[in-house]
Amino acid sequence: MSILATHTYAFHNSRYFVSKRGEKMANELVEEADSCGTSGKLALIDGALATLHTQIIEKNWDDAFVVLEALTLFNEMEDYWPMYDDGRRVALTNKAYGASLVTVLRALKQQNRLDMSSFPSLETLLRETCQWGAAMKDISCKSDYDLVCKAIGMRLFQKPDTKSDEARLESWLASISPEERVAFEQRKQDAEEDEDEEDEDSGPWHSGGSVLDEDMESGDFDLPTVWTEYKTCLGRRELT
Repeated sequence: MSILATHTYAFHNSRYFVSKRGEKMANELVEEADSCGTSGKLALIDGALATLHTQIIEKNWDDAFVVLEALTLFNEMEDYWPMYDDGRRVALTNKAYGASLVTVLRALKQQNRLDMSSFPSLETLLRETCQWGAAMKDISCKSDYDLVCKAIGMRLFQKPDTKSDEARLESWLASISPEERVAFEQRKQDAEEDEDEEDEDSGPWHSGGSVLDEDMESGDFDLPTVWTEYKTCLGRRELT
């Protein structure tokens, strides 16, 4: 990894590699979420999705990727938000997130930039969105963006590169201050405790996927339609 990438990316914990811009945006969302009520927390997600949608409309794919990172990391840190509202609102929010994700990934693929050279944190984003999508299906918020992410993972990350991952982590740890190291170790411990509470994985994060799913067609990925449905739902709530 280049020096530039080392300084523009960070490890949120030992498994979670993310751009500093994405992490900063996610941390700001979490700070705001801590100071507002239930409806305010959902409004934060709505605002982030609106920002993402603007970047997509303007075809600012690099910035859109960063917003996706932020939303996905926010989901990791504030994973209880789907319990804040009725199923329809949460399901449509999840669909808007998934349709936006797939739109960005496919645009980057069309530009031949859906790779680690262009986006060093790509595997983290794919893995985390895949896990989030599967978890949302467990509460009946169905959208198959997790299958698309699995398919991309199977194509790009067939064999785990553990040595490179460890070297990247050690290089990054050597570049941060003692204060940053203490904060990292706390996040690492918290993440390990969460993992201990979950079932152990039975293989790579993309196991069970199919390479054929990368280009699957689904109405859930039709962003204009999904976005209209999502915004209509929000508009009706504002009137009640």
